Amino acid sequence: MANCDSGRITKGVGGEYTILLDDNSEVLAKPRGIFRNRNMKPTVGDYCKVEESGDPDIPYTISELLPRKNILIRPSVANIDVLIIAISVVDPEPDLKLLDKLLIVCEKLSIRPVILLTKTDLDRKEASLLEDEYKKAGFFVLSSSKEETLPEKVVEEIFRNSTVGIAGQSGVGKSTLCHKLTGMDHIEVGNISDRLKRGKHTTRHVELFRYKDGFLIDTPGFSSLDIGEIGLEVDDVIGGYPELMAINGKCRFQDCRHKGELGCKIEETEISQGRLSRYRAFLDIMIEKSKRYGK
Repeated sequence: MANCDSGRITKGVGGEYTILLDDNSEVLAKPRGIFRNRNMKPTVGDYCKVEESGDPDIPYTISELLPRKNILIRPSVANIDVLIIAISVVDPEPDLKLLDKLLIVCEKLSIRPVILLTKTDLDRKEASLLEDEYKKAGFFVLSSSKEETLPEKVVEEIFRNSTVGIAGQSGVGKSTLCHKLTGMDHIEVGNISDRLKRGKHTTRHVELFRYKDGFLIDTPGFSSLDIGEIGLEVDDVIGGYPELMAINGKCRFQDCRHKGELGCKIEETEISQGRLSRYRAFLDIMIEKSKRYGK
């Protein structure tokens, strides 16, 4: 049996994959045919094992894919640790529905969310209100503006041994943030629309770049992220609302969904009216979907 090396897929184009080996060298590899036979496809972000192929043009073969922490289908990327969700305070108006939806997704996929408020200098009062709302909910919130940059220690902590993506609505300054963080002008970060459909700008492929002690995902900004593709269910909605998770089991009825049921302990939470309304709206949507598809 050939000797195997371990590494991680950082780029895949046309069935050929760039593998960053554990010794920090890069090699080019093609997957074994067995993956296609098993309907398995190597994905950027996958940890894998490779062995020499004997082909001078593509010198390695991907022989094994290691278990994934998580995976997104569009964009196709695996093993995401952190998602920086950039939300503008003004211009454009903050899309809190999008923010909460991404927080639900992060909880479902075991991704650590970092909320980044941008353009805070344009409305300090609104920035303070948003920061307080989400910090009270238990989330890590950062702020940035033309004058303010993220502290180096904070950036290092976010990227420490982590694979980090950046998401958010159009026009919030994701690309500017990315350039400030990395100094790499060639990184392209596209847009997520308010309905999580495909953005106007796309890159040709997803790619991982080494940054600090981790990786930065170069992607269309999760522009076509479809929550249906991650298997979201009714009971997953509450995952984006730690304030409500804190009263699970305290209400009169064990199956209370905090929609105004008798004996609900909603008054014991500090959830804002806006977040409560969005939670209930998402829950109604998922309940309707589950009825439609018989789940």
